[in-house]
Amino acid sequence: MTRLPRLLWLLGFVLALCFWAAPRAAAAEYDDTLDRLGRLQDLAESYAAEHEGDPILLTLSYTRTGSYNTAIWQLTAGARDSEFEAYVNENDADLAALQGMTTLTLPTGETTDFGHMLASMNLVYNGLPITGSWGGDCMELAKSFHGQADDAAGYAGLMQSAFNTGDSSSSVFSAEDLRADLDSVVVGSQLTRDSDIADTLRSYYDGLTEYDRAYQFIALSFGTVNTSDSGFSDVVYNAIVQDTGMQLLFYMNDMWTGSGWTIDESYAPAVRGATDLLAGYLAGAVNGDRVKSESNNRLVAMGSQALADALNALGDSEAASAALAAAQTGASSTVSSTEAVLSEATQTLQSSFNVKIFELFLLIVAAIAVFFLIMSCALFVSHRRK
Repeated sequence: MTRLPRLLWLLGFVLALCFWAAPRAAAAEYDDTLDRLGRLQDLAESYAAEHEGDPILLTLSYTRTGSYNTAIWQLTAGARDSEFEAYVNENDADLAALQGMTTLTLPTGETTDFGHMLASMNLVYNGLPITGSWGGDCMELAKSFHGQADDAAGYAGLMQSAFNTGDSSSSVFSAEDLRADLDSVVVGSQLTRDSDIADTLRSYYDGLTEYDRAYQFIALSFGTVNTSDSGFSDVVYNAIVQDTGMQLLFYMNDMWTGSGWTIDESYAPAVRGATDLLAGYLAGAVNGDRVKSESNNRLVAMGSQALADALNALGDSEAASAALAAAQTGASSTVSSTEAVLSEATQTLQSSFNVKIFELFLLIVAAIAVFFLIMSCALFVSHRRK
């Protein structure tokens, strides 16, 4: 009987040690990863000084391997520099650990698909904030469930089990993917040629909450918007189908038609179901609050001409012509910062102005004006008679 208490005590000690060590190991992995990222950027800056490259692009593109180095990724994010990769391998072979990364535990205690986030940041930095992040994942979700429902609501119900659950290896649009998507947009939008990527990430994750993450993402992606409004889901869906980068991605995945340059009607409900799920998550994360964009400048993707150039590069001149024609008719225009400013002005006016009181005031003024007009006419007639 004396051995049992000892065994229980030993088991408890081992479990306590595991609980104590696990977060410290995760923190060490996070620190090591950002340290590698900093060393990689140092090499990128040295290399760029001699080869006239962009150190941010060199750093981020180095991490893109496998599914993040396909034709569409090379077309939109840029081809990886093989000479720079050889330069890195020669000077710091340990940095190869940054390639093909998946799950990383953040200081917040959450996990993220770090490799996906870096690849998406590459596209955000290139001016494609939707394509490689949330737009691409919504597209994958729509493809996975295509043909299994009749409308957006039906698709959203089916997709619920595959959205914001599990990790990247077990879910089509996992919680790790979602965090990577949102973080890539927020952090990627902050990067300039002179930025320190590792320090930018450290600053961003310091004290980050889910509310902060979602709020910043919404402000950057959709501008000033009321997330409790039923129209918020329309805003999210319109953003994905009006984005030229997404149009290219849809087209390359046979989900977009060159006739009229619009989304394939058979895929539209599935895409809408996916974006409705995202809109619902975002609204819940910010408690249905009205999000205000301080700058009123939304991230805007490449222009229609760039889209046409990409389609021409793929050898599809007819699709390129259709895309340009659609842009000229306004069918695929992106929302400009000017429109965001006007929208903000309209919302401010509506929220601080009582139309009914103003109408009553106008009626009173009009009545007074009519009264004085009648009096003037009467005095004029009286004067003429005299």
